[in-house]
Amino acid sequence: MTASARTQRVTAGHSGARTPAGVQVQPRKMEFAFSQLQGRFFYDNNRLLSAFFAALSSTFPPGEAEFIASVRNYRGRITDPLLKEQIRGFIGQEGHHSHQHKKANQVLRELGMDAVRLEHHLQRDIDRFLQRRHATPRFRLAMTVGMEHMTAIMAEFVLHNPEVLAPLEASVRDLLYWHAVEEIEHKAVAFDVYMDQEGDQKYLRKVLRLVTVLFTVRIACYMVALMWWSRKLPRWSDVKGLWRFMFGAKGMISHIRGPYRDYFKPGFHPWDHDNRALIDKWQNELRRDANSAA
Repeated sequence: MTASARTQRVTAGHSGARTPAGVQVQPRKMEFAFSQLQGRFFYDNNRLLSAFFAALSSTFPPGEAEFIASVRNYRGRITDPLLKEQIRGFIGQEGHHSHQHKKANQVLRELGMDAVRLEHHLQRDIDRFLQRRHATPRFRLAMTVGMEHMTAIMAEFVLHNPEVLAPLEASVRDLLYWHAVEEIEHKAVAFDVYMDQEGDQKYLRKVLRLVTVLFTVRIACYMVALMWWSRKLPRWSDVKGLWRFMFGAKGMISHIRGPYRDYFKPGFHPWDHDNRALIDKWQNELRRDANSAA
């Protein structure tokens, strides 16, 4: 894309940071007592839901490292001082998420849910992907923007419905609440970088469709792998529990379907969904201060 063409597209969209002024994108240093996690099927003894959460955790360390790298490709071009500061916060938050999920994945492996093996599998896939010609900075950043939207709307689901994590051991529950809050805080950073530098929102919509398929297939395959390695078939009660979690009246897919579709509206911005109240909810109701470290 020529410089003039990019300028026209950016002008048609927006440039600079658009996160509300009251939202601080700053990493928090957190520690979690994962050693207290007991039992292979740690989510209410449901084999499928335990595999779902383990599969999800396995993707975070390599996935978030790629998110950081894709944003760093553009960091030197950003001139808006607030967006530059938010990029620093985004990198710090994602880096700490990766670190904590690595620790959780190791404990899951010891319990018989080998999230570490899946973590390494995804890292190999990312390394191969980066060798391909189509792995351009633009495509990588667009994929990050899409995944950040998906994680942000899943984070909103968790914080709107904190009871869905009630069956989890406290340390894992605290990890996911904290992770969800910071996903909301930085949900617009990659988007704003992309719009500042590329400005083609139609391309973002195309890439989100691809990202959705790839992510869904990967999580499903990882769940199958975890079940296979555990030598345990899911029971009918496990299937019903997974269905309720995903598609019930308060299910995750039921909740995120609308916010997911909003991404395809012309002029969409992640903060069209102003859910700052969920950050306060975590701070005032869900956060356990004993888990925080200065």
